[in-house]
Amino acid sequence: MPSPLVPEPVIAVESVLRGITGFVCLSLSSEQGPSPCSLSQSLSACDVGIQLQFTEQTSRKVFRRSVVLVVAVEKMKKASKARPFTDDDLRSIFDTVFETISFERHNVTHTVDSIYRYFRSISYEIRDTDQKCFKLEAPAQLVAMHLQGPNIRHQVKLNMALYRPKSGTRNQGSMRFPVALGIKGRSLYLSCVHNGQQPVLQLEEADILKDVDGAELERFIFYKVENESTAQFESAAHHGWYICTSPQNNQPVGVTNRLGEVFITNYFLTQSKR
Repeated sequence: MPSPLVPEPVIAVESVLRGITGFVCLSLSSEQGPSPCSLSQSLSACDVGIQLQFTEQTSRKVFRRSVVLVVAVEKMKKASKARPFTDDDLRSIFDTVFETISFERHNVTHTVDSIYRYFRSISYEIRDTDQKCFKLEAPAQLVAMHLQGPNIRHQVKLNMALYRPKSGTRNQGSMRFPVALGIKGRSLYLSCVHNGQQPVLQLEEADILKDVDGAELERFIFYKVENESTAQFESAAHHGWYICTSPQNNQPVGVTNRLGEVFITNYFLTQSKR
């Protein structure tokens, strides 16, 4: 049972500090006099009369720094000047005893591969859900129109280059694939570019039957989104913009971000045999 002269907060401090590596000594001023304690160097004093002193003791096996806690009981005897021992007082002791540890923050960035890896090509005949075909007109413009009889020979066939998704990306669903759409028999590919006001669809001469660097050539990439028996083509460079045709005949093929309204964005694809 602790001596009545030793306040309970002091006992709590002592029990905590005894866990610190080294020797801890509690010295109290009482009527019997202070308990024996070897002191060599005074460090500081806190507001409630608690002093911290450090001593260097040499052992045959180890050298340890001893933390000596000296409590000035005389100041605590006077009730008129005494105040409760608070958590802040205990924290100030720990701040003095424990060594401050500094931390360094490191920002880590992850580089995502921007390359679309080519793996094969397939030729398709394409029609919108209104049964309009694609036709190439001079100088380099695709239009959607109804073709019948001998005029069907003007129908454009698409050479669809299939790519593996970029590493580090996740596609929305399993039926969504990056592709490049070229005109079969020509070095013309569909691309989606920004004209200063909004994205537009155009034909460009290119040779991209190989890996595509998304940082430079992503305008040629479209995501083929399969919906039951039809497919949509969303621009990889301009998300939310889809290849579309007009409900009117013989109008340019373009892009729109307003699905399910005026323009047609769903297509039937039939794999070409020749």
